[in-house]
Amino acid sequence: MLNIRGKRLSLTVLIGSAILLVQLGAIAFVHISGSDERYLAWAPNDYAVDYSISTSVHGRALTPEQVADRYGLPAHGLWEYPPQQLIDILSRYESTDASGRDVVTLRYSLDGHPTQTWRKS
Repeated sequence: MLNIRGKRLSLTVLIGSAILLVQLGAIAFVHISGSDERYLAWAPNDYAVDYSISTSVHGRALTPEQVADRYGLPAHGLWEYPPQQLIDILSRYESTDASGRDVVTLRYSLDGHPTQTWRKS
């Protein structure tokens, strides 16, 4: 038994209260963060996205190395998360560019289905 301000609390109640506070804090952090980007995660992960990113800046195509430096992602690869997460990463980066003259194209195939194209210019 613990004695807090003259009241006795059992260790079980104290640990349960601490776990509850941590969970409430985590929930509050997610909802207060202001981000609309939330992804449902299932186990096991069942996404397989084969993708390719091409970018041109002021009409000049970037090399795969420059694309990787720009977005922190390989220009071509296998992504094991929802394709929307790739789109959000690219959109977030491009929203900071004020010139508006850059063109980004993402071609992807989810689980072997037909290729889809997303473009931001």
